[in-house]
Amino acid sequence: MITIHEKNSTTFDTLGLGALLPSLCTVKEELNGLYELELEHPYDEWGKWEDIEKERILVASTPRGKQPFRIYHIKPDMNGIQVNARQIFYDLLDNLCLNISVSGTAQTVINSIKNAFAYSMPFAFTTNMSGTGSVSASKVNPIAALLSDDEDASSFVKAFGGEILRDGFTVSMKTSIGQDRGVAIRYGKNLVGLEISEDISEVATRIYAFGKDGVSMSGGYLDSPYISSYRYPKIHVFEDSSLTYYELPGAVQALFNEGCDLPKVNIKANFQMLSQTAEYKEYSVLEEVQLGDVVTVSNVKMGFHKKAKVISYEWDCLLEQYNEVELGDFVADLTSSVTSGEKSLSTAVSASTEVKQVYGLITGKVTINDGGLYICVDGNSFDTATKLFHFGKYGLRFSATGTNGSWTTIIDSEGSVLSRM
Repeated sequence: MITIHEKNSTTFDTLGLGALLPSLCTVKEELNGLYELELEHPYDEWGKWEDIEKERILVASTPRGKQPFRIYHIKPDMNGIQVNARQIFYDLLDNLCLNISVSGTAQTVINSIKNAFAYSMPFAFTTNMSGTGSVSASKVNPIAALLSDDEDASSFVKAFGGEILRDGFTVSMKTSIGQDRGVAIRYGKNLVGLEISEDISEVATRIYAFGKDGVSMSGGYLDSPYISSYRYPKIHVFEDSSLTYYELPGAVQALFNEGCDLPKVNIKANFQMLSQTAEYKEYSVLEEVQLGDVVTVSNVKMGFHKKAKVISYEWDCLLEQYNEVELGDFVADLTSSVTSGEKSLSTAVSASTEVKQVYGLITGKVTINDGGLYICVDGNSFDTATKLFHFGKYGLRFSATGTNGSWTTIIDSEGSVLSRM
């Protein structure tokens, strides 16, 4: 049921001005992108069409429940009225942040964006994201302050990454708005209703790596396990002057782990067309997912499995079911910050600042070898650090004089605490 409400409404637990009788009503949403409703309404004999006016609010079903959409465009013709409406979040386009200059936690930054509004609005802003960052902007609307990824812009997503969840007047910036529900699909051929595109133009299967002072990795290069899946080795050069000789192999392996050796994949599932095929049941599992969810995608020809996110959908508000779901590749970084369907060597290398910090911790501050696990307190590698912890056959130990110095056992291999330092 689609209901219509007055333009100043902020709660929608009644029928408002009444229920409409549309012939078509769909919602489209993209990850960190558009969230719109399209409606077609006939000139009904009860005159319900007369309630349709610009700025009034339509309430319709979505995969996450009922949501309000404000009408911004009406086009009548001989057969009826065509209506376009945006989720109420887009009311923020009309406001202005005169000046934002803030550094701190994600909640501090998002609060400062709201406090910078030229006039108050009934929105609540929340976030579950950690870390610190800064936003410095002036004369921008609140949506740009939150989501702009323009090269010269400063915004919340550029500082923290994340994905936006829009629920009525509540705006939440989350590490990820979806989850992995265990849904998996296989593809190895094109089906009616399953539009698949693969792009190998940026695939790298052999990487030459160079680090600090131009030092090259042992052996010069590292090959992907998928190198024989292509006609020729796809050679790329990776350079990072901050990495030592010992850190280069881990850095290259991380690029392969992130999928730079696999095609970029985009899949659109049209359920109305798929239902005409014998394989429909295999892909009907996609009807269980929501925007931002992670789906395991397998290519039976190449023999690989990879993760993809639901990056957009089209929803039939009348039948309360998907018309289409789109899956796209994403960079599986630690913030799950996804704003596009691209994955390549370049996107893997240019991960967010937070990811690079954690990556540096893993590849430098933490080292695993035959002797066990080393965690550096200072220095960038276990063989140059002065203070470090060691987990190994002797238990947990600490040294203040480097790996070749004297070690104090804190917990022995039997789990007994010997020293509290």
